[in-house]
Amino acid sequence: MKKSAKFLAICGITFLTGITTLDTVAINSNSQIAFAKATQTTLGSGEFKVGKDIKPGRYTITAQSGSGNVTGSNDLNIILGDSTDDDLGQIDSYTMDLKKGAKVKIDGIEATDFTPVTKRSYQKNLKAGQWVVGKDIKPGRYTIKATAGSGNLSSDKGINEILGTDADSDLGQVTKTTQTLHRGEVLNSDLEGIQLIKK
Repeated sequence: MKKSAKFLAICGITFLTGITTLDTVAINSNSQIAFAKATQTTLGSGEFKVGKDIKPGRYTITAQSGSGNVTGSNDLNIILGDSTDDDLGQIDSYTMDLKKGAKVKIDGIEATDFTPVTKRSYQKNLKAGQWVVGKDIKPGRYTIKATAGSGNLSSDKGINEILGTDADSDLGQVTKTTQTLHRGEVLNSDLEGIQLIKK
């Protein structure tokens, strides 16, 4: 009887171990799905949720034709079009991370493309978007200069400027600003183009 009990106990442990392994695989599978890579997506006008209508990831957002507003979570608030318009503050692309649960609202654009960003490297010329120091920008001190358009330049570490290719004292708009960019800082630019000149 003792031998049988021991055998049953060993079988029970093996069986339970097997279930645990399967559960772990299932959990890992769900995690992979939750953190799946960004996928090419085209959306029309409407309200959308990341994780349901768009897979989480990093995207460049562009309009196929026409123009309108794109707003949502993480300070997303742009006028997007198939071409630029400095007078309207309209840009032709915007790059950002879309995290699960974030919301995106598209108004007035028939078709908007969300194209996955597959590679990240240090850049000195940036289009409109949200750029992470240490991933997209090398940490350091820079003069940040407007090269196209005008708009807000801000960061989660306190940068807050209206930047443009022409100075405008009525708007408080300047053509450049000198800033120290720290690792992990997120630089948010609504301008069509900016250049980072190392100091």
